[in-house]
Amino acid sequence: MATAHTARTTETVPSLPQALVSVLDASHSAEADFEALSRAILRDTGMTSRLLAAANSPFYYRGSPCRTIDRALFSLGLDTVRSLALTAAIQQLFGNYRPRHAGALRIIWRRALTTAMLGQVLASLTRYARPEDAYLAGLLVDLGKLMRLATDEARYWPLLAGSADDRELVARERATYGKHHAELATEHLTQWGLNGFVSDAVRFHLEPTEQVRDAHHLVKIVHLAHRLGREAPDTIGDQALAAAHDLFGLNEGLTRELRTRIEDDVTRVAGSLGIELDTGSTPTQDPEADPDQAAREALGMRVRDLTELERLTGELQRSEGPRERSRAAQRTLFLTLGIEHSLMFLADAEGTSVSAWLGEEDDPDFTLPLLPGRSLVTDTLLEREIRRHELTSETSVPVIDQQLFRLCDAEVIWAFPLVPEAGIPPAGVLVLGLDRERAQTLEARSEFIQALAREIARSLVSDTAHSVPPEGTRTDDLTQERIRETLHEAGNPLSIIQNYLGVLNAKLGEQHEANHELTLIKEEIDRVGRILLRLQDPEQEITGPVVTLNRLVQDVTDIVDRSLCRTRGIQLELDLAPGDPPLSVPGDHVRQILTNLLKNAAEALPPGGCIRLQTQGPEVVDGKQTVTLVVADDGPGLPAEIRAAHYRPVESKKGEGHAGLGLSIVRRLADEIGAQIHCDSDRDGTRFEIRLPHREAEIGKIRTRQG
Repeated sequence: MATAHTARTTETVPSLPQALVSVLDASHSAEADFEALSRAILRDTGMTSRLLAAANSPFYYRGSPCRTIDRALFSLGLDTVRSLALTAAIQQLFGNYRPRHAGALRIIWRRALTTAMLGQVLASLTRYARPEDAYLAGLLVDLGKLMRLATDEARYWPLLAGSADDRELVARERATYGKHHAELATEHLTQWGLNGFVSDAVRFHLEPTEQVRDAHHLVKIVHLAHRLGREAPDTIGDQALAAAHDLFGLNEGLTRELRTRIEDDVTRVAGSLGIELDTGSTPTQDPEADPDQAAREALGMRVRDLTELERLTGELQRSEGPRERSRAAQRTLFLTLGIEHSLMFLADAEGTSVSAWLGEEDDPDFTLPLLPGRSLVTDTLLEREIRRHELTSETSVPVIDQQLFRLCDAEVIWAFPLVPEAGIPPAGVLVLGLDRERAQTLEARSEFIQALAREIARSLVSDTAHSVPPEGTRTDDLTQERIRETLHEAGNPLSIIQNYLGVLNAKLGEQHEANHELTLIKEEIDRVGRILLRLQDPEQEITGPVVTLNRLVQDVTDIVDRSLCRTRGIQLELDLAPGDPPLSVPGDHVRQILTNLLKNAAEALPPGGCIRLQTQGPEVVDGKQTVTLVVADDGPGLPAEIRAAHYRPVESKKGEGHAGLGLSIVRRLADEIGAQIHCDSDRDGTRFEIRLPHREAEIGKIRTRQG
């Protein structure tokens, strides 16, 4: 786990401003996703180290180290990553790292990215199981240099600039600090809990080739990637070629081809970020010049915009009602962009019209029906697209639009739909009135204006969500609408998790021991999706996968045993019936019943307690064929108030985070599938017996009853 000192040291690691602009843009994009954000972060050593340090700090540590950027992103969440990126940008602009050494920073960036890309290619070529580890280790080989430039520039810069090669730099660093930069970086990687071989690869990448020829595969990969990365593709030296042959049997032609290909890739990445690469190996530009001045100005603009966006968000949250929020947005547009004339058209609850207020009167000055072709405002909302209009003598527009041009004293009207998120109806339209010169100038700020529009829309939607429904509006209609929105939003993270499980499964390979657990997780996510869909249509037919009773019990207990029982010192025993009878009721219902009962038992038992599960094969009870599931524990028994409630919801005695709904859900699910449930509980423990209908000819399909 990262220490506070580690986190503080990493916070000051410099990044190229172009790389930070890319991360900020990816994190605040309208369609921000972890894949694009991860790609932007993994182009820069500074941001990569910041994220790993934060994810493994005591504030975010989750019991196991975050060893990849993807895992760190999921652990921290998008808002925290945005804050980290913004903080990095502010420190980059106003910190102690001086622009006159930006040339050295670009060389370090280029070499690190080259080493990372070469490492990934060499890992794939030599069949190393985790190429992403090779990329990460390659990206971090010079982390120690960046740390020393950030914390001790006065002493370290002369060492770095005055050393002819890595060997001389290592000797000078040891004489000055007692350890070289790779050893310094390794200390931090170890504290973050990274894979030990990743740390070793960084620690030993400077060793002579003959010293690493028998080392771990990853150490050899990063060593060779670093050696090749220091040399230009067309002038690779004999020692580097010999290292490629000795370590992996690569011939000269293949080695040069790989190095050339990676050089092209690095050049493309640099070009996409607007980074001008030096052709030499050492900085030669005027020490007082700032080669990245344009990028620093762009970074400053991003910081200013995002800071203002945060201020607007706070002001919107403090404002009461849509009209006050509209005025807050207009003030922000004036203060940040100098826009003197703007209007806000707000959609009504029924989504049939939009209205705008110019003064303090209660009645709106304009109310426009949401019909196509009636106004640029209504067309903007209906099409959900940004629209720009210029008023010319040849232009034929409705009178309302001509009035908007007059009211805004505008030559150009720019209209933005107020869409909070994809899939949610627009809250209205933001109208900006500009002269032609100002409109042209603001083209470069269009993404910032869109971000402002999203924040305004979110605040307006939030205000509507917490308001009293208009008279005559059916409560069940509103509930169904919110259910549909919830299902849409819940589907996004579930899809992301499913995608990452697929990626992880592919990386591990079909024979990996973790594949069973991955399959269980995937099945549980599928089950969550089916449960959510039942919110929308409680009468739908449930046709989950056909399963057998013993297999279902085994899968559920595998999950509960590892996630709950073992961590609490509770024993879980199974007694499964021979023959493994197939279930003729929905497996999802039985999974949910069993999960609730096991969770309740595990949370009630002290360490050393025991839960016993038993399945019994088909038998005839009261003239009906059934299969039986028994869940028993040796705990203190159910409280009297819960036994008396007969499965009705009661206030939980387990503390915060427990709603007291588990047994009522068990009863409802049992009723839906026609199962009988019986409970015995006293001071010696609790025993639930669930008798499930069993029909050999009718498997896995039943219509639920609304309840």
